[in-house]
Amino acid sequence: MKKVIYYSDEKNDDFSPLTINAREVPENFSYISKNVVFKAVSWFLYNIICRPIAKLYLNFVFLCKFKNRKVLKQVKKQGYFLYINHTQTAADAFLPTCVMDRKKNYIVVSPATISIPGIKNLVKMLGAVPLASTYKKQKEMINCLDSVIRKKNVVTIYPEAHIWPYYTKIREFSEGSFIYPVKFNAPVFAVTNCYKKRLIGKKPRIVSYVDGPFYPSKDLSRKEAMIELKDKVYNAMVERSEKESNYEYITYIKNEKKGE
Repeated sequence: MKKVIYYSDEKNDDFSPLTINAREVPENFSYISKNVVFKAVSWFLYNIICRPIAKLYLNFVFLCKFKNRKVLKQVKKQGYFLYINHTQTAADAFLPTCVMDRKKNYIVVSPATISIPGIKNLVKMLGAVPLASTYKKQKEMINCLDSVIRKKNVVTIYPEAHIWPYYTKIREFSEGSFIYPVKFNAPVFAVTNCYKKRLIGKKPRIVSYVDGPFYPSKDLSRKEAMIELKDKVYNAMVERSEKESNYEYITYIKNEKKGE
């Protein structure tokens, strides 16, 4: 029997299997490390351990394939942003690492990610960039993202913010997270995770489609450019999901009455 999940708020409901008591980014958290040992260990963990594990996990657990990655070659000498629909826990952490082959990926994450005891430095080494809430830490975060783009690496953002496992549609999201590519005048790609039926087994496989690049307009105000860029990414994701997702493993049904 197919699993059913009832939701009431498309933008705020979260169905992640993990429960973490999130805290604000602490004042002593450093977004950019200048420590040589930290950088060396970070490179080793990301390239020698994390990247191969990510590829194995995605291949064996989800039979994951990437389509249309050739469009990334158009900006191979630049840093850029990836915007991806948020439908898995571990897979969504691994997937951006495998979209590109040489660039390092950094993921904008909830502060909850660095709230897990004992792994704050580990996730930082692997590219986690926690969202800041205070003006001081927000400034540090923006400087960090700016540095990533200037070094021709990649920033991944999940604009839907909350995890809906195996969801085959695209949830509405705001233009807020598009302030970064507009501010840095950086290209953007949409990566749409689509679910397809396997030959064997009940769980679907993931096929990820890359679309873009989309560029922020220089002729619009910052707010207007953010909205325009958001619309381009959202429409690309909707078009891909409607065309390519053909297997619903979990059914999502909206509760029309609050609290129902």
